[in-house]
Amino acid sequence: MFSKVLLFASYLVIANAGALSGLHGATSYGVNTGFSTVSRTQDAHGNYAFGYDVTGHLGAKNSREERGDGYGNVMGSYTLADIDGRQRRVDYVADALGFRANVATNEPGTLPSATGAALVNGGAAAFKAPLIGAGLA
Repeated sequence: MFSKVLLFASYLVIANAGALSGLHGATSYGVNTGFSTVSRTQDAHGNYAFGYDVTGHLGAKNSREERGDGYGNVMGSYTLADIDGRQRRVDYVADALGFRANVATNEPGTLPSATGAALVNGGAAAFKAPLIGAGLA
């Protein structure tokens, strides 16, 4: 009988080990999964703002922020930064004059241009893209 009570008590200790150590169910496997932050505000007049920042486990980053008012005016931006050096930032406005965006990037194949309501400021690529089919006839 004593061995059964001891066995049961051992099970209880093992089952509550996280709570006893102060971890409260949190488990760390030593793996970086990245991190993120978020913010949000809104009032009764329709004014709002939100944003987020994300950093992936390999170092890629993206973010966004936007704010608007009760009259339908919106301003914001978003960014992308890949681990291979490609970057893009888009600043935008949407109001009574329509949607307008300014894009700054170093992505391959992008040259400065103004198409539609978007102004694209392309720069030199920070990396070399692989040649597809190089050496093939």
